[in-house]
Formats: sequence, structure tokens, C-alpha cells
Amino acid sequence: MVLDRLHPESDSSPFWRALLNDDSDEMLNVLNTSRPAIDLNALSDPQSEELLLNCVADSVDSARYWQDPDDGDMALADPRLATALAPIAARVAAAAGAVWWSEPMHPSSQVFVDRREVGDAPPSFQGAHVVLSVWRDQVTGPGKRHKGQWMGGPWWSTPVWSILASDMARYGETLPLLARTTRSRPNLGAVELLLEEDRVGAPAALCWPVRAQDQVRVFEIDRPDNWLQLVERYGIDVTGKRMVQWSAATGLERRWVIPDWSSVAEDYDAVHLTLNGYLTTSGRALGLDSDSATFLAGWNPDESYWLSDVLELNGSPVLWVSQEHGRAREWRPAHEVPRNAS
Repeated sequence: MVLDRLHPESDSSPFWRALLNDDSDEMLNVLNTSRPAIDLNALSDPQSEELLLNCVADSVDSARYWQDPDDGDMALADPRLATALAPIAARVAAAAGAVWWSEPMHPSSQVFVDRREVGDAPPSFQGAHVVLSVWRDQVTGPGKRHKGQWMGGPWWSTPVWSILASDMARYGETLPLLARTTRSRPNLGAVELLLEEDRVGAPAALCWPVRAQDQVRVFEIDRPDNWLQLVERYGIDVTGKRMVQWSAATGLERRWVIPDWSSVAEDYDAVHLTLNGYLTTSGRALGLDSDSATFLAGWNPDESYWLSDVLELNGSPVLWVSQEHGRAREWRPAHEVPRNAS
């Protein structure tokens, strides 16, 4: 996507047309013939950050962990393409706009994206332990069958519970909340606005600045080994509830294991996935032994999940509005919103 967006004819570049055709041979041919038209020196400009984030957004938007790989996925899996693109990937990783992609989370300067109606009560970051308890019950145990076939279900690896009608009746408008946050960047209220898997497409969102109340314990996922460390120390078997989606997505029939977030919460207040961690780890089946594997899915780049109730609001929210122009994605602040707006 970097080559596509840097091409002089970015609206209809040969790279884009080759991707649409799902043909690895054509992609290789385009790389060989059209690469000289690309000026990779543009990546040395700090202003390249917006372009690079839009390229990452292209990848995030294409994540489909609940189904078989499509023809485009199969074409891009050609090892010849990986070899041809490796030097370009190295240039991207060293780009001025990517210097923060492996940076740890800064607990004092996070942003909570609130997609509720403007005027709703400010978010209250309470009840993480309740969410984790329910989440554990929901991800363990056997799957369900219908007419002899295993049924699909949740496909994510994150500590997100499936809210049922009984939960709404029990908690009302004060549902327990396990917060997730990202950082802000120049001209972007929160990274989550642009980089969101399976995005809901909401045209506007409130970005609340938040901070941790005390010194917090943060586990950083910046590469596959970090994810494996969590799984090996806190692993929980989720085969029954994940095998349909993940076996389809990976082609592997394995025992599936992910971190038990209720156990992780005993040692850490938050877990942060860097943007580099996302690109190197998400969507890859990582083997544990000959019979078991793990899979990171549904976790957005630069996103932190807060396993303890240690967050508090740190100022007034800003309303950000989505403005998409063709393939370009853009978010801009609309206006300041008082905390107690009604």
C-alpha cells in the first residue's frame, strides 16, 4: 500500500490494479517494472506519518479473522512477494513518521474514544474485574453445534465481553467498563479513530483525555515473543469457542490458547500492543507445541486494555468528525464539548 500511495498515479496506480486482480505473478511484475517511479526518500519527511497511518489503515481494514483467506490473501502470501517487499518494509520501519511505532504506552497521556451520543454522561472507568470474570466464563467450555455442525462465535483474543440482554437489565446504564485507550498524534485525536479492526463506521466520536491515577504496571507487546510470553505464563484453553473461526482463518486444526486476562490482571494493570507489535504479531498463528497454537485477533494498533480501575478523566473531550475522500481517511476536530453537556 505504501508503493500504491506514493505512486504518481495514486488514485489508480499499477500496484492498486494488481492488488485488485489477486494475482501474485502480476504483483511481482508490477514491482519490477513500476518500482523506479516511486521516490522512497519521501519517507524521510516527518510529514509522511499521515500517509503511513493511512497505509496501516488499509491493512487493518482488511483483517478478517472469522473466515477463510480470500484470493487476495492467498496471493499476498506468496513468499516471492515477501522477499521482494522486504527492502521496502525496512525503509518504512525506518521512516520519520514511524519512529513511535515501538514506543511504550504513556499512562499519563492516553485517549478514550467514546462513540455514544454527545451529551451522555461522562464515561466511568469502573468494573474491570466484573468484565474479566464474565469474559472468562464466556471464552471457556465447549462450543455449540447446530444440525451437526460447529457454530461460529466470538473471534477476538481481547478481554471484551459479549453483553447480553440480562446484563443490560442487571446494570442498566452503568454497565461495568474495561477501558481501552490509544495515544493521540498530530492532527489525530486518537490512533483508534483511524486504526480500528472491524470498524463500526461511526462518523463522529468524542475523544476524552485520560490518565492513570497511580503508578501502573504495563505489559508491552512489541513483537510475537511478547505475546507468547503472556500465553505461556497465563494461558487458557479457548478451543471450544474459537476453533471454528481460527481454524478457518489459519487452516490449522489445533488446540487454541490465549492469555487468561483475569489472571494477567493480578500482575498488570494494562496491556499495550504497539503498532509494530500489531504488524508483526496480529493475524499470525504462533505455535506453542505440535498440538497447540495461539492467535492475536481483534486488537487494534497502539491499543491498551486496562485490566484494573486506575483510569480517570483528564480534561474536556473533543468531538472529532470523520471525513473520507475516496481512499483517503481523515478525522478533524469539530468543536470543544463541555464535560457536562446535555
